[in-house]
Amino acid sequence: MNKTPPKYWLKFFRWFCNPDYAEDIEGDLLERFERRPSRWLFTLDVLRLFRPGIIRQLEGTKRLNYYGMFKHNLLITFRGFKRHKTVFTINLVGLVASLTCILFSAIWINDELQKDRFHDGSDKLFQVYSKFNNTDGINVWRGVSGLLETEIEAQIPQVSHSAVSTDVHEYTLSVENQGFKVGGRFGDKDFLKVFNYPLWKGDKEALADPSNILITRSLAKRMFGEEDVIGESIKWYFWNTEKTFRIAGILEDITSATSEQFNFILPWSFYHDELINFKGWGNYYGRAVVKLTDLSQKELIEEKINEIFKSNTENEQVELFLTSYSDQYLYGNYENGEQAGGRIEYVHLTIIVAVFILLIACINFINLSTAFASLKVKEIGVKKTFGATKGVLAFQFFLESVILSTIAISIAILLVAILLDPFNQLTGKQLDFSFDLRFVGFVFLFVPSIGLIAGLYPAVYLSGMEVISALKAKTFTRQLGGIWSRKILVFVQFSLSIILIVGTLVVSQQMDYALNKNLGYDRDNLLYLLREGRLLQDGNAFTTELESIPGVLLVSESGFSVGPDMQNRTAGISWEGKPEDQQVQFWENNGDAKSIDILGLELIAGRSFSEQLSNEENSIIFTETAIKIMGLEDPIGKIVEHYSGKKEIIGVVKDFTTESIHNPMEPAMFMYRPERAHYVMAKIEKGKELQAIEKIESLYQKFNPNYPYEPRFVDQDYQAMYDSEMRVSSLSKLFSGLAILISCMGLFGLTIFQVKQKVKEVGIKKVLGCSSWNLTLAMTYDFTKSVFMALLVAIPASYFLGRKWLENFADSIEISWWMLALAGIIAISIALITVGSQTLKAANANPIDALRDD
Repeated sequence: MNKTPPKYWLKFFRWFCNPDYAEDIEGDLLERFERRPSRWLFTLDVLRLFRPGIIRQLEGTKRLNYYGMFKHNLLITFRGFKRHKTVFTINLVGLVASLTCILFSAIWINDELQKDRFHDGSDKLFQVYSKFNNTDGINVWRGVSGLLETEIEAQIPQVSHSAVSTDVHEYTLSVENQGFKVGGRFGDKDFLKVFNYPLWKGDKEALADPSNILITRSLAKRMFGEEDVIGESIKWYFWNTEKTFRIAGILEDITSATSEQFNFILPWSFYHDELINFKGWGNYYGRAVVKLTDLSQKELIEEKINEIFKSNTENEQVELFLTSYSDQYLYGNYENGEQAGGRIEYVHLTIIVAVFILLIACINFINLSTAFASLKVKEIGVKKTFGATKGVLAFQFFLESVILSTIAISIAILLVAILLDPFNQLTGKQLDFSFDLRFVGFVFLFVPSIGLIAGLYPAVYLSGMEVISALKAKTFTRQLGGIWSRKILVFVQFSLSIILIVGTLVVSQQMDYALNKNLGYDRDNLLYLLREGRLLQDGNAFTTELESIPGVLLVSESGFSVGPDMQNRTAGISWEGKPEDQQVQFWENNGDAKSIDILGLELIAGRSFSEQLSNEENSIIFTETAIKIMGLEDPIGKIVEHYSGKKEIIGVVKDFTTESIHNPMEPAMFMYRPERAHYVMAKIEKGKELQAIEKIESLYQKFNPNYPYEPRFVDQDYQAMYDSEMRVSSLSKLFSGLAILISCMGLFGLTIFQVKQKVKEVGIKKVLGCSSWNLTLAMTYDFTKSVFMALLVAIPASYFLGRKWLENFADSIEISWWMLALAGIIAISIALITVGSQTLKAANANPIDALRDD
């Protein structure tokens, strides 16, 4: 039998037994083992001793007053804030500014990302798009034949619901001879089954009746003075059509959660049966949306939709495809038939800028916390002498950063609540700031995260100080790369700031270029009115009186308008030598004999329209690009086949664009068809705009007393196409300014610290004869070396990023050297002013005061 006790159980006993009792109890155990040498009984004795009263207290489990320690650390933190007011203020202002930007950005980004996602099963909701294989590539269009949706419903069981509608347009509605311009659309009987626009009162099937109309509560209030107006009548006007509709339902107001804002819906059956003259498969007047039963069936459904389309048309150059309805707002740009981004790029840009600003603020915190470590070294040394561990000290510094970030985000939330209305005006949105569970969760996660990011390096740096060095009040500026670490952080900080400055300059210059670019036509002071009412019935009388108004230079009945959604587009043009597989989309402009002259278009061949000549309705004028695409030499006098008949080319005008410069130049044509012109256009003499507009209003009210007078200007419509870019430009200027401000505040704090450290050095140099100016230059250069280094990296990076952004435009500026130079000058100048003001103050101080202690 083994006469030795089991060594593992003996070791286990020695590990758990209280040291105060271990020697006596172990002796008793061994005596018992000698009397009865059983290893099993020894194991049993050890296990019986494993009980409270004998088990030692493990290290770290002693009963400590954690509340007292936390209270002590809290008190030390607030005393530190009070003692070091400059550091606290700089850190707080930087974090407040950055967190305010983060919150505003988060609200804006959330609104962008949630657009059109409130519909039930939005992930299964798809819109049918058309791809046109043109000579200049593949163009994408939202329109499809209005006949398609009925066939989808009948032939494709994998589609649970489908609906067809139109885009949102502005129409005139009237109640008791009072007219209102209102945005509305047409939708079929299943429109509210596919889309979850909530119905406040009324019948969800109302759109099945062609005499019904659905309006929003706000429109009801505006037109009738009350919301519950079911059964009331509204007159609708468009072109030369007038119809009375019965209000069969009241919709809740359409919120900013949708990308398509409207105030009423009319039945598709009325639109299709009464307003569309050509109901063929080659007329893309509908917007079809389908809801899938299963996402995995998407490709199959696309194939079936194309089978339906191709069985009803011989056009091989058009293909239909499905795109996610909720994605088209953010991913609405296409290049050569492939999705190529869209507003999502601005979302990404906003995220990057917000992160840049947050990083800059965190760098300030890290820099100033480590720089001012010398003010805390004795406190750290004393705590370490009394047994404070590195973890306890790190917790103290983490607590400091978390408290600071908590104060900062509390102030930031207050600022967001106060500044939300101005921010909505700046962004053109209707954002709200609600304290829902997601927001509360975001704050609870975000505050510790910011505390961790900003406090990690200072906590590790300061808690790692050696006791003896700390008690001798050494500053540890060289520990963990001290000075070089701060210089690297300043370098990163100003690199980000310079990139933001260059980005702001590039965006601003591109917007100036777009808004002031020669578009090929004269858009200044060009006013237009929609032709409706007597302007259609007695248009000549109106234009004659309009021409007689002082300040009105020229009047025309024209179909010209700005923007891709405002014009007619057709592929119904053939010419001699046109390849059978070629399809070209032309912008179609209808107007009278003055429709070319009023736009100031330059005629480079042939002539313009003339009222003195007969058969001008059989004439046509093309742009340069159109002639090049058709491959016609000496085009004047040649005949083309338009869907309305044969047309003779009588003129060629220089290219012009009515679209954003995001898009390349497209072919266009003019025809003499004043009866089909949508607008009356007037050229106003510069300086006489106000007087002319007032007299035009009086004339309009004389002719159309029941219609609202709402003139539009072409240059304002053109500027509206760049609304997104203009708002991004304004935000980028604001964010760049904040980035520079935060960076300079950090540099200012570092300068104060460094100047304090060099007080005696400055005093000695002054005693030895060094001038204040030379001292200032020497110290300023030393402080701003990191900024100069940042220029070397940030300038090439910002040039590359700027070029990438400009690739989104078909026509863009070149990034000039002066933009890069100006960004560098701004950054260097602000840094020099920030540093120079403090160093000059130190250099001019009396050296006796600096050396008095020695």
